[in-house]
Amino acid sequence: MRVLFTTWAAPGHLFPMVPLAWAFQAAGHDVRVAGPPGCRDAVTRAGLCAVAVGDQDAIAGLPKPPELAAWGRPARWPRGWSAHLDLLDSGQRKVIRALYEKQCAVAGLMLDDLVDFGRWWRPDLVVHDVLAMAGPVLAAVLGVPAVGHGWEIGSTLHPPTGDTDSEPLPAYLGLFERFGADVTAPAGWVDPCPPSLRPPDGAPVRRLPMRCVPYNGSGPQPDWLARPERPRRVCVTAGVAGARYRDPGGPDVLALTLESLDSVDAEIVLAPGGPVPTDALPGQVRVARDVPFRTLLPTCDLVVHHGGAGTALTAVVMGVPQLVVPPSPICTEIGHGIARSGAGIMLDRLDSTELLLKTVTEMLADPGPCREAAGRVASETAALPSPSALAAGLAAS
Repeated sequence: MRVLFTTWAAPGHLFPMVPLAWAFQAAGHDVRVAGPPGCRDAVTRAGLCAVAVGDQDAIAGLPKPPELAAWGRPARWPRGWSAHLDLLDSGQRKVIRALYEKQCAVAGLMLDDLVDFGRWWRPDLVVHDVLAMAGPVLAAVLGVPAVGHGWEIGSTLHPPTGDTDSEPLPAYLGLFERFGADVTAPAGWVDPCPPSLRPPDGAPVRRLPMRCVPYNGSGPQPDWLARPERPRRVCVTAGVAGARYRDPGGPDVLALTLESLDSVDAEIVLAPGGPVPTDALPGQVRVARDVPFRTLLPTCDLVVHHGGAGTALTAVVMGVPQLVVPPSPICTEIGHGIARSGAGIMLDRLDSTELLLKTVTEMLADPGPCREAAGRVASETAALPSPSALAAGLAAS
C-alpha cells in the first residue's frame, strides 16, 4: 500500500503525524511525506521520505490578511469554538475565515506539483494535516480516500467553512473546481486527543482515535539529565510557535517568564524554539536546545509554556504539571483543555511577574493534584488505539 502524508508547515504540523507515518512504514507500506521545500529537513530527520511541492518563496510571500493580527494576541474566545465555530461572534469569524482563506492560498501554490506527483506515484491513501487543504483535493482528483490528522488538542476536525458552520468556504470549493474534481469530505479524522481534553463537538465527526506517541524531533541526551540527584526543575518553553504568536503590542512573554522565576528555588531549563540572547539570561537558567521533550519533561517538576498542542500533550503523557500562558486564541483553547482536566493551570495574560511567581511557587509546593490529574489523562491516552493499530485498520478498509 502507498500512503502519502501531506502538510504545509514543519515542525508543528508535521510532528503529530510522524508516529502514524512510522507505523505504516514499519508495517511494510510505502510512505511519502509531501510539503513545501521548507519542510524537507524536518521530514528527513524523522526518518521519512520527503517530497517537495510548491514554491517556498511564493508561499512565504503570501500577503497576511489584516484580520489575522488578532490571531497572535491573547484572547479568551468561547470554550469549544474550535469544534463549533458558530460560537464565535462576527469579528472572530472573520479571523477564522481569513485564516482558512490563507491556507487555501497555500494549498493553491502546492497543488500543481502535488497533483503531478500523485498522478505519477498513485497513492492508495492520503493523510493530511487538518490545515493542509491540498490533501483532500489531491485525494478527490485521484479518486482515493483522504483522512485528516488532528494536531493533538483543539484541532478543527472539519473542512473549512464560511460565515457559519453549515456554509462551505468558496475558496476551498475553488480548489476542487480548478481540477474538475467533486468536493469530497475526508473519510475520517485522526484524533490523538484524550477524551477529557477534547473540546465539545459541534457537527458530528467521524473520529479515528489514536494514542498520542510524543514526537518532538530528535537530539542527544545531555549528561545532566541523568544525574542521580537533581534539583527541582522547571521547564520554560514557547515552543516552535512562540515567535509566530508574539503580540507586538504586548510584553515579551518568554523574557517576562524568566524574570518572574529568577527567585524560584529550582533549576530553570529553557527549551527555546528559536534564537535567544543567552548573555541576558538569569544565572540559574540552563538552555536545553534540541533536547526532545519526551526525554526532558520526565525530569521536570513543572512545565511553563505557551499552550502549544505538542508541549501540552507530551507533558500530560509524561505526567508533568503544566502552567499555560497562551498568546493566541488557539493556545487558549488548548489551555482550556488542560485546565478542565485538572492537569494544569492557565493564566489569562502575563502582565506582571508577581502572579506567575506566586502560581509557580504554589504549584511546586503542592504538585499532587495536577500530577494525579495528569496521570488520569495519561491512562486515557494509553487506552486509545496505537498508531500501529490505526494504520492496520486504515490499510484494511
